[in-house]
Amino acid sequence: MEVAAVTKILFFSYFVVLILISVYAYLKRKNAKNFQEEYYVAGRSFGPWIVAFVWATSWTSGGTFIGTPSVYYSYGWTTILWQAGAAILGICGMLMIGRRISKFASEHNCITLPDLFVERFQSRTMGIVAAVSIIIFGIAYIVSQYTAATRIVETFFGFDYTTALILFAVITAVYTIIGGIRGVAYNALLQGIIMLGGSVIIAVIMVKEAGGIPAITQAQLAIDPALLVPPGPKNYLPLATGFSTFFTLGVAVMAQPHVITRVFSVKDVKSLKRAGALISIICMVWFFALFISAQAARALIPSIEVSDQIFPTIVLTYCGKYLAGILMCAPFAAVMSTVSSLTMVCSSALIKDIYQRTAKEEASADKLKKITYIATFVIALIVVILSVNPPAFLQDIVMLAINGFAGSFTIPILFGFFWKDSTPKGGLYSMIAGFLTIAGLYLLPIPTNLLGFNPLIWAYIVSSIVMVAVSKCTPKQDEAFLSELFK
Repeated sequence: MEVAAVTKILFFSYFVVLILISVYAYLKRKNAKNFQEEYYVAGRSFGPWIVAFVWATSWTSGGTFIGTPSVYYSYGWTTILWQAGAAILGICGMLMIGRRISKFASEHNCITLPDLFVERFQSRTMGIVAAVSIIIFGIAYIVSQYTAATRIVETFFGFDYTTALILFAVITAVYTIIGGIRGVAYNALLQGIIMLGGSVIIAVIMVKEAGGIPAITQAQLAIDPALLVPPGPKNYLPLATGFSTFFTLGVAVMAQPHVITRVFSVKDVKSLKRAGALISIICMVWFFALFISAQAARALIPSIEVSDQIFPTIVLTYCGKYLAGILMCAPFAAVMSTVSSLTMVCSSALIKDIYQRTAKEEASADKLKKITYIATFVIALIVVILSVNPPAFLQDIVMLAINGFAGSFTIPILFGFFWKDSTPKGGLYSMIAGFLTIAGLYLLPIPTNLLGFNPLIWAYIVSSIVMVAVSKCTPKQDEAFLSELFK
């Protein structure tokens, strides 16, 4: 597909702006007394708008604009259940547990999610296990994001896949290393506005091009009647899977390390409450707009060779050369914000939660800064190697990573902060049980959606049973500590 020069220039200018913002963030943080606290949680100084957009842009990844429209396009109206849980994720994440976690993290100087487990359960082993889980599922998640970004560059500039992959990896590594979480946050505000406005504009354009909702449904009826009714083509979303996915996507966000640690950076509880309301509104608008756009796209473009390319295809086809240059920044904004957040989470897991917890000597501030930058670069290199042969269906690997994080961490977080009888061994074995359940359902020759339920439901059940059973049989923590935590 031929892309106008002015469109490419507008798109390229976006990257220049992001790098400049990251440089500004670097200048603000370079003299910080505590490198890790500034680099990972920005000195706990963010207000509601920044927290809301950092949270939302971290959660709404490249899958939101590449993999998700691909699923919507391929399987029709039934897929609204597949993402409807996103409308409540802000309320679940922020208002249900965000305030308690933010307060605890501030009081105990928690910078990473493993820090939270170490301090809550007073178990260094639990922190290391959490870090390993973050690295495994985090790298899988980043691979999906690299693939999404490469598909965009491939479609947009006409580069071959490998060249596009390397170009994106270099830009993202520089962007993340320079800016830290402060750079990620400042860029997230810009990226979030582009993503929100872009998704709405594209939805309006696509519905108009397709002739309205009635015309869209009539066209889909002619293509495949299964696009209009459950469970969708190829029995994609049976009722049990649809409703369990609705539940899990709303709850799973509470355990995504690159998302939940954003509450560590908030300056006060009042800001956290406001951010929760903003997140729900932002995500609901994003997903509904993209859903409508994808249904219109199926009516206008009945078939496409690679369904993951449907979003960049409709932008370049229907939005004009000037608007396309701006709107194509939306999926890239989603990818880059998530990749930078995930890369930082993985590097912190490697350096702070494994290296520093197992090192015999305490590293100096300069050494920590140096190895943090090296770890970030190495993670990017590993992801590039793993992304050379991309997954056939992008959203599959996104769901694996989301379910892996949630299966490992949701129950230890919920029980740890809402059930006084949770014990360190209960938390540890609950985390391991959830991890193994997800890994088994995806790796063993058994149906992933066993009995029609999302695999995360089974991980929650197994993890909860293990948490309660082991906690009942193992010693409790110090009563004074628990009284302070649950007062």
